[in-house]
Amino acid sequence: MTAAPPLTHHEILGLVEPFTRRGRRVDLAATNRLERRLVFKPIAHAATGPTAPEVRERLQLESFSTGTFRLTRELALGDGPRATLQAVGPDPGALLAEVSAVPVEHHFRSGDGYVIARSYALPPVAGDARPADAVARAMLVAGEVRVAGLTLAITVSPVKGMSGDITLSPAPGTVLDLPDDLLAVLGWDWARLIANRDGWKSKLRLRGDVVKRSRMAERALDRVATHLAETIRGTPSGYHDRWVRARWGVVVRRAIPVLTLVTLLVAISAIPRLFVERKPGVWLLMFHVPALLIAISFCMQELPVYEIPPWPRRRAGGTWGRGLPVGGGM
Repeated sequence: MTAAPPLTHHEILGLVEPFTRRGRRVDLAATNRLERRLVFKPIAHAATGPTAPEVRERLQLESFSTGTFRLTRELALGDGPRATLQAVGPDPGALLAEVSAVPVEHHFRSGDGYVIARSYALPPVAGDARPADAVARAMLVAGEVRVAGLTLAITVSPVKGMSGDITLSPAPGTVLDLPDDLLAVLGWDWARLIANRDGWKSKLRLRGDVVKRSRMAERALDRVATHLAETIRGTPSGYHDRWVRARWGVVVRRAIPVLTLVTLLVAISAIPRLFVERKPGVWLLMFHVPALLIAISFCMQELPVYEIPPWPRRRAGGTWGRGLPVGGGM
């Protein structure tokens, strides 16, 4: 396959024209003609509140050999989280209009002890897209929540039936001891935490088409941000007292696979006395039910874990770990 030729000076002048009209200037040091990538100098957006940091925006335009372009807007909230917005299409000017129609404020949200950053993609549409519809068309592809000493990141797949992947990472210099049901107490769509070398990983079950999945993930980000901020700001004992019923519910959920297996084994042991003499065909069918159910369980979205889950306990101590800011601030 022949590589696409580098961008010519004439091509660059044509591509940057709609950007120049909007006051954007090319960053020649960051631009790569060989990779057909134009980068524009960053601009600053004024803070939206007296305590809000400035948002810096940077645009990048990629030119593919197929005549298609991809425009990426990168947003940085001070020293905090970052967000992106991508649009793909044949007209760079139209892409710029669509991306500019999505307010910077749509990417960020802050609350008591947390900051949320949302990254979106604008799906291509047939015909001319109206910039006014850009916000409604923007589909969430990733999100980030920052609270004191902890960062939660989620990636959202557009594929129906795929769960969102979640990672939790402690801030540098912070050591946290979090319960594995920290997210699972929020409901059936949330999975338990699994520790790894960098922190923890988890899953968020998303349902419906790409639009429903995006909106569900947005609501989940808002909810988990408040939950994490309140939890980290509080104490382990306070977390247990507040979520004790939900924690026992998580125990029951985690025990479903092993309880199913035990129930099947008990039922199988009783089948010969019930059916073997009177209905041997039914007995033979029931004999294969456990294998069928186990096979179905492994075809589910998340693989079952056959375990005896630990009981939730009220942990002593006043903090979740070391290195947290005093008072749980950002």
